[in-house]
Order: sequence, then structure tokens, then C-alpha cells
Amino acid sequence: MGAVIRLSDIRYRYPRSGWVLQGIDLSVDSGEYVLIGGGNGSGKSTLGYIFNGLIPHHFGGTLHGSVTVAGLNTLERNVSDLFAHVGLVLQNADAQLFNSSVEDEIAFGLESLGMQGVEIAERIRHISVTLGLEDLLSRSPVTLSGGEKRLVAVASVLVLNPSVLLLDEPHGDLDWAASKKVRQTLLEINQSGKTVIVIEQRLRNLLADTTGCLILEQGKALYQGIPQHVHQALSRANLLPNYSKRENRPVGTELLLTVRDLSYRIGEKEILTSVSFDLRKGENVALIGRNGSGKTTLLKHLNGLLRPSAGKVSFLGEDIRGKSPCEMAAHVGLSFQNPNDQFFKYRVKDEVLVGPRKLGKLRQEWTKEIWNVFDLHGLLNRSPYRLSEGEKKRVSLASILAMRPQLLILDEPTSGQDGRFREALAKLLAELENLDFTLFIATHDLEFAHAVADRWIVLHDGRVVADGSPEDLCGDERLLKLGALPPPESAD
Repeated sequence: MGAVIRLSDIRYRYPRSGWVLQGIDLSVDSGEYVLIGGGNGSGKSTLGYIFNGLIPHHFGGTLHGSVTVAGLNTLERNVSDLFAHVGLVLQNADAQLFNSSVEDEIAFGLESLGMQGVEIAERIRHISVTLGLEDLLSRSPVTLSGGEKRLVAVASVLVLNPSVLLLDEPHGDLDWAASKKVRQTLLEINQSGKTVIVIEQRLRNLLADTTGCLILEQGKALYQGIPQHVHQALSRANLLPNYSKRENRPVGTELLLTVRDLSYRIGEKEILTSVSFDLRKGENVALIGRNGSGKTTLLKHLNGLLRPSAGKVSFLGEDIRGKSPCEMAAHVGLSFQNPNDQFFKYRVKDEVLVGPRKLGKLRQEWTKEIWNVFDLHGLLNRSPYRLSEGEKKRVSLASILAMRPQLLILDEPTSGQDGRFREALAKLLAELENLDFTLFIATHDLEFAHAVADRWIVLHDGRVVADGSPEDLCGDERLLKLGALPPPESAD
């Protein structure tokens, strides 16, 4: 088997930036399964854009070295010439979805290739069954959860059957069941003879599937070789989080937030049904649930972004129904699942500080702590829109925490984040507990949830099906049977 992709001495920088890649050599043979990992901002996604010609033809910048894909020199070919050879699933699923329905989204590429309607319908049927998308085909992508959007983006590329399949963080927003489906599908595609390249932060389970891996650090190869020997390099670079043992701490009885019989529907579809729970001051609680279970919808009710169809939310005993999100921002801070939805300033520094300035909460010492914990010193004068997805996530989290809200709500805070950041965030949240912050964290990352929360609330099909300690819930046969939690060995 010959090399289907060959990169020689690749150096690249975006317009008006420093070098992002510095001397990368890579050869990928036909039929290989390659994992590309590394820290946030190490150049992983940039390297992926080189494989299908988006760099330099779309992003511009300066590219040195040579790139050949399926024998084609990418500098001499348009992106459209490489379309049939390299299928790319972007890290930000929203940037890839633009049709009015999921079915149209999956069909779009097939129609662009001039395929007949009967074959298009059969391919859509097959990929929908494979990834469990049958019930979403008539839905608009904008109504889907982050994980559901990710699955649709994956399906829209898988259905094209390209010779090289390139996926950037395909597991990023997926729950354990959807991640298992994608992992199994990629294995089957690779075993059928296709070349698969995955850029990913969630490395542990994937290493067993791959034939080779490349780990980047600051634009250079930290490790390149077989996956069996990569753990030492990952541990040395602190890319696998090592969480401190969590100590249970007493929490008072003062109620900060109460949710009573909250229901929410869009048209005829009920998203949340009779949801009730309390958050006490100083608690750290994880909200666990499958893609589409209603987690993000529930979070948006807690600061007034959404209004319930029935039931109510109270903060410090007062119904928030008459309060605007701006009024609630001083007390309840929500960091969105997709950071792109949160930005409106042109510099990272202004983005992070706009909230505390408006609220009169700007404190120099706290600002310095924010810069350090989120490693933002080198990003302060850059546009948040021009950052990697992992860097964007750090900026969005920092901008909420900078306001020092009494209740801090984080929606999938570890999505797209390397092990260093996950470990640092866990330490920060422990410190915030000691400062009497109350934390409510929606996450698919059960390892992180174990590390940061004494209490889990499990949401399934829009209903609270369990509320208790993670030790008790993880062994609950009822929850395993429902699929509301995974078997212990499945959690990544």
C-alpha cells in the first residue's frame, strides 16, 4: 500500500500570526487509522485543514513544504478537486450545517455529486440507522442539541464514502452511547479499506483502534509512532488528566435556586417534563444525560433565557419569571456549550472583561487569576473568533467566571479541552467551592464529573430520573437499563 497523504517539512502560519506548524513530516498509507492529538492550540485542526486544501486556498497565510493527497499536489489543486478524496468533519458542527432539515443536510453532498434519487435515499436510510438518526431526519439542525448536531455532521460526510475520512473532534459533544456508535462505525469503515484520520482530545478508548498516532506540541511533533508507546509521551506532557481525590465537604441548608414542576415544549414536542430539584448554596452539582435529553434547554431556564411552559424557577426564594437575563447575569452566569454563540467583542481581553465592567465587579487580583488559570496571556489581543475551538471554550468560561456570579453554570466545559485544562479546571472549581460559589455543570465527561461533583442529577428524555451521589447512581441497574448512565467500563 502506498502513501495516500504525504506531508514534507510543513511550516504554516495564518495571516498576521506566528508559525502554527513548524516542520511536520507525515506519511499516511492507504487503509491506515491515524490519531492526531495534542494540547489546545498545538496545531491539530490547522494540520487537518492542510489535508484537503482549505490551507492555503481558503485560509490564506504562508505554507512551506509539500503536500500530496492521492498523488495530487494540493498547492496546484482547488479544494473542489480534493472533495472526492478527503471528507472533513469540522470541529464546530454549526459551521457545517446549513440546510433546513437533517435529511437535506445528509443529502446535500450526494446531490452535489450528481447521484440519483434512489441511491441517495438508500444511503440516507443506511447512515441514519447506523448512527441512530431516524427520528431526527425531519428536524431542522438548529433545533438539535450539540451532540445531535455533531452526529448529523459526521453522517453528512460518512455518507459520501470518501477514500480518506478526516474527523476533527468527532466525539467532542457526544454522549457515551453516540460516541460508541461513531467509534464502531469508524472501525468498520477502516476495516473496509478506507483511510481514517481522527483529531481528538478524548484519547483513551481511541488508542486501541488506531494503527498510528501523531501528538503535537506547539506546532511540532511530540510523538510519532505506534499507539502502544504513546502513553509515556502523553503523561509526560500532562495530556491525560490526573485528578486529585475529591474530599466530601459539608454543605449548608440555605437554598439558592429551586426548580418546581418545570415543563417546556416547542410546538407539539415536549422537551422538559415536570422537572424539580433544589440547589443549595455552596454545592457543586453535575447534570448528566444523553444527547437530546434536555440538559442545555434546562440550563437556559435558570437565568431567564427561556421561559417555562409550566412550573417556575426561583432564585433566593424569588420567582425569576419577571426578570430579564441581563438582570440575572449578576447572580447566575451561564457559559454556553458553543462558545461562538457567546462572543460579541473583537478582542479576547474585552470579551472577558465586558461583564465585570458593566456590573462594577472589575477586580485586578481576580482578573490576574483568570488570565493565569485559563492561560490567556498570549490571546488577550487576538479576536475570539479567530481562535481554535478549544481556545474559544476557555475564553467563554473565563468571561463568565470573571463576573463572579453566585451560581456558575457550565455547559460541557471540557468539550474540546486537553488534559491539562481539564485538570486545571477541576482544581479551580474546588477552589471556587471553598469561596462559596455554587456550581451546576452539564457534562458527558463522567471522569470529570466524578472529580468535581458530590451530587449528580440525571436527566433522561426531559425528566429527572435520579438525584444522588455518583457512587450510588453509577451502580443503579435501573439507570443502566434505561440507558441514562453507561456501564462503568464505557465511560471515557
